[in-house]
Amino acid sequence: MQRKLTIPLVVASAVFVAAGGYIHLTEWLDVYRDTPSQVPGAEVVTIGFPVNVAISALAVLALAFAATKATRWLWIVVAGTFVFQAGSLATLILSRTSSVFGWTEPVWNDAANQTRAVEIGALLSLAALGLLIGLQRRDDAETAST
Repeated sequence: MQRKLTIPLVVASAVFVAAGGYIHLTEWLDVYRDTPSQVPGAEVVTIGFPVNVAISALAVLALAFAATKATRWLWIVVAGTFVFQAGSLATLILSRTSSVFGWTEPVWNDAANQTRAVEIGALLSLAALGLLIGLQRRDDAETAST
């Protein structure tokens, strides 16, 4: 039963991560790309958003590859993606409640709310996937020792 849930959880995780990257891309293209460098913390959005898009794309590819071709490394990809998503969510929240390297936005607009939702979704699905992988590894170790 556990192994049957792995691929759906990988797909769900990848969809949430891809959605977060997509939101960052559209927001960068539509809103933040031309933010003047004189604005305090402008690098958070002018550089940070494209970096988020790139890491999101790499994470989606890594999840797909590890789930299908390198299953023994899947837990590392899941852990790394979880840390990335947690950092992205923390940055979003900090930018709305205080500041991140000088960048602050006190308003929770639609894009920020969407980003928060998909990043929480990613964290929940990645946590479930990590737990499932841990259970599978434990079961495999028990089977090997008997």
